[in-house]
Amino acid sequence: MDKREVIKEFLLRNIIKGKKDIGFGDSLINSGLVDSFGILELVFFMESTFGTRVEDYEILDAEADTIDKIVDLLEEKANE
Repeated sequence: MDKREVIKEFLLRNIIKGKKDIGFGDSLINSGLVDSFGILELVFFMESTFGTRVEDYEILDAEADTIDKIVDLLEEKANE
């Protein structure tokens, strides 16, 4: 399973309630699907799962509002 699928599955199981599916390009933060606590949970999940630390403010600063953009940021951080 690629990173996008892993993150999507985590979000749907643990953070986004009441939705059966989301697209990789769907807005997560601006749409209200993920709040600030959800971002923190996602940050901890990504570090423990992928071994790369991304700070919550980096997600917000990069306007990483979709799974695609979050994975781009994660891979950028992994290559530093």
